[in-house]
Amino acid sequence: MSKSVSLEEAAGFLLRHQRILVLAHQKPDGDALGSVLGMRSFLRNLGKQADALFPSPLPERYRSFAGPVLTALSRQEAERNYDLIVLLDCANAERIACGPALDADFLRSRNLLNIDHHVGNNVGAPYNYIDSTASAASEIAVELAQATGKAIPVEAATLWYLGILTDTGSFRFTNTTGKTLRLAADLLDAGADSERVVNAVYFSKPRRQQQFEAELLQSCVKTALDGRYAYASIPPELFAKYDFDMRDGEGLIDLLREIDGTVVAALIYRKNDSYKVSMRSKLREFPVGPIARSLGGGGHDMAAGITLALPDAAAVEAVLLDKVTGLLRPVPEP
Repeated sequence: MSKSVSLEEAAGFLLRHQRILVLAHQKPDGDALGSVLGMRSFLRNLGKQADALFPSPLPERYRSFAGPVLTALSRQEAERNYDLIVLLDCANAERIACGPALDADFLRSRNLLNIDHHVGNNVGAPYNYIDSTASAASEIAVELAQATGKAIPVEAATLWYLGILTDTGSFRFTNTTGKTLRLAADLLDAGADSERVVNAVYFSKPRRQQQFEAELLQSCVKTALDGRYAYASIPPELFAKYDFDMRDGEGLIDLLREIDGTVVAALIYRKNDSYKVSMRSKLREFPVGPIARSLGGGGHDMAAGITLALPDAAAVEAVLLDKVTGLLRPVPEP
């Protein structure tokens, strides 16, 4: 049975349980990592046993924030060692980063608290606190910590600041609200190391990534619809040339969104037998979330993702162009 809980009820779960496992989504970004690692720090500061599980290697820019994490966990270990599992920043059961030994059905059979800010969350956990008005899962984590009445340690404040900063694009994106800024200020007051976060996120890019991005812009970007739509399909050989992995590609799509006149941007690359698509919009009146959901994807109105099992990148481009054309087509005057 799946039910929604209040913020206060969710905070109560954290206080009542002593052995807690914290999870996020696959290919974690700054918010997934920040929310999970910050929650681990907060819970440990309360004297609890708390662990974070990340089965895949973490993005290079965030590794210094992580410390030791679990990379694998069996069912027996999960059952024996934890009386609460907290899932953060994951909208779909299929995307839970839990490793091959666990699966969504097993996790749903446990004491699972699902905390998220995505529209259309379908995890179906026994207990769910979803706030789609929040800018980031890290923003919700701060509210949960405050609802417990316990102090936020410096490490947790830094990690949650990292999550909020990355998911709002340094407070540039339209998901930034007055509450977002107030909570970020609370984290700074608690000692969050903003210099460390900013340097890691924006001023630690490897030279090979800069070269990768330069060639991407030079060779792969296309525009349509009078420049209002910018998109790029990244060929496998470009990844190989610069030894670049998309787990380090957070913010890559902003290279397209930054182009003057662009309203919608899309980034396409092959993964296994399918194509991954990231989409962004600059204007609330042209949301990309509905496009993603119509193609089996998900996310927010202004930032969304899709997986398409199509024969080649050209077919993906054609499907997306048709959808974006419908989105950006001028409304006929009466």
